[in-house]
Amino acid sequence: MSTNRITAAVRAAAVTALIGLPALGIAGTAVAHPGGVHPPAVDPIVGSEGGPCSENRVGVDADTGNQLSCVHNPDGGVWTGTNGTINGVHDFGSPCDSSVEDRSQTRDGRVIRCTPGENAWEYGA
Repeated sequence: MSTNRITAAVRAAAVTALIGLPALGIAGTAVAHPGGVHPPAVDPIVGSEGGPCSENRVGVDADTGNQLSCVHNPDGGVWTGTNGTINGVHDFGSPCDSSVEDRSQTRDGRVIRCTPGENAWEYGA
């Protein structure tokens, strides 16, 4: 199988696994969000855990299909594993419940965090 076909297969599987059920909450319970269920985010960027990245984006490991996020440090960005903790698709600034929600992504694939106290989705995950 060619590299392009493998990449396409990994991308399709990752999109299904990462954002197929955008309103999924704890233990499979659907979480209600204002405005209803959001459409899926853009396809995740294909990367490699430990490899360089340049944007605060959700990605997928080309070799394993595992979820990645781009984490910035003084030397630039690096893809790190998320252990599946980025769930659903939400709008920046929209309400969230920090007791059950931690990290998510925007429709354009940017990582966001549910901030305790404010209970709103903010950048800086």
